[in-house]
Amino acid sequence: MDDEVHATHTHIARVRVIQTVKGLYRGFVYLRGIGADPETAEKHQAKDEFARETEAREAARALASKLLEERKP
Repeated sequence: MDDEVHATHTHIARVRVIQTVKGLYRGFVYLRGIGADPETAEKHQAKDEFARETEAREAARALASKLLEERKP
């Protein structure tokens, strides 16, 4: 599954979906400041697991939007 990148003028959010051992899908967001080392990204995860990859991706996108909005100057 491919990562997606969402950004503002100050932060970058990378969205990733993984398949769990149970066969469900969970969305993750890796958030960092522009110019910061990618290894310093904060890891956030959607609170639910989903049966479909598209549902998990939508949850992760919503989380990324929320996190980026909270960090707007």
